[in-house]
Order: sequence, then structure tokens, then C-alpha cells
Amino acid sequence: MKDTNVNKIAGYLRKEIISGNLKPGDHLKENKLAQFFRISRVPVREALRILHSEGYLDMFPNKGSFVKRISLEYIHEILKIYLFISPELLRSAIPKYKDTTYRKAEKILDNIEKCRDMSKIGFLLWDFAKVIYSPSTHKFMLALMDELYMHNIRILNDLYDMKNQRVYDLSPHKKFLNLCKQKKAEEAISTWLDYIKKLSADFIKIKIPNN
Repeated sequence: MKDTNVNKIAGYLRKEIISGNLKPGDHLKENKLAQFFRISRVPVREALRILHSEGYLDMFPNKGSFVKRISLEYIHEILKIYLFISPELLRSAIPKYKDTTYRKAEKILDNIEKCRDMSKIGFLLWDFAKVIYSPSTHKFMLALMDELYMHNIRILNDLYDMKNQRVYDLSPHKKFLNLCKQKKAEEAISTWLDYIKKLSADFIKIKIPNN
């Protein structure tokens, strides 16, 4: 029962942040949330920790939890790390792709196309990333990539919602997989990195004002 409450609270707050009802800098007070949900503060606290781990909140000792402000510098830093790690992982992973790899990846893309819940898109994109990167033998970089996705679920979801689009554009993902099937690894990697760069540019243009 407790886990169900935690997930419900996290899900509700996640949607409120993505939709803009909760704005960057807003203070999320445990006692107020506990009263709102008519529940103890324990599951509220756990829900806030989940959202912190996903990049939605900043948590400060003796101050509490606040909706995270995403800065231009933060986006640039994330992009640099991603563009450094991703090519190495893909060069190691792509030659090891099997039929099951493609089936798993295509199934996830199918689920994304059917998904209309903006708070779930980021997790599905993370699942896709796990499939295309996991065959790599670079275990340390795999762990870094996993952390990168886990702590930026908020950004992935925002990218889906930023133009009020109801269907996520998966053409770069499909092109990437098709190029991999044709054994055009470097072209596939270039396609994937171009897609990531475009997403970052779009995010900065729409979500970070005055830049």
C-alpha cells in the first residue's frame, strides 16, 4: 500500500511540474502535501526523493524540496557528457546487435507511439537507450550513461511536452535502427548524435527563456 501511495504522489507531482502548474523554484512542503493527499509524511518524503533522483527537484538540508531550475550551463554539461560517451558505447554495442535486440527496440518504439502520458515518455526513451547501449562491453561508461538518463527523466519528458505534441517523433530512432541493420555503424552513430544535438537545441530554445 505504501509503495502505491508513493508512486501516486510522485506521478501527480511529476505531471504538475511537466505541465507548468508547479514552476521552477516552487517550494514543495512535506506537511502541505501530506494534508493535500490525506496521508502521512513518510510516503510524501519518499515520493520527493524519487523526483529528486529523476532531476525534477533540488533538495536542501533544513530548507526542503524545490522544483529544479534547469540552466543553460546544465544542458550544455549534460550534452558534452552524452556526446563523449555515446559514440564509444555505440561503436562497441552495434556489432553485437542480434535479432532480439531489434525486436526489443522496435517494441519500445511501438509503445512510445501509443503512449499519450507525457510523464511516461522519458522512461520509455530510457528503456530504448538501455537496449541500444547495453550490448557494449564498456561497463563503466554504461553505468555513467544509465545515471545520465536516470537523473534527467524530467528533461526527456519535457522534450515530449514542449510543443504540446501528442505523438513523439521517432523517425531518428527508426533511421538509426535501419542503418544498424545495414551494417552502417558510423552513419547510424552520426544520425543518433545529430538527433541528440537537435533535441538539446530545441529544449534550450523553448524551455530556457532569454537564451
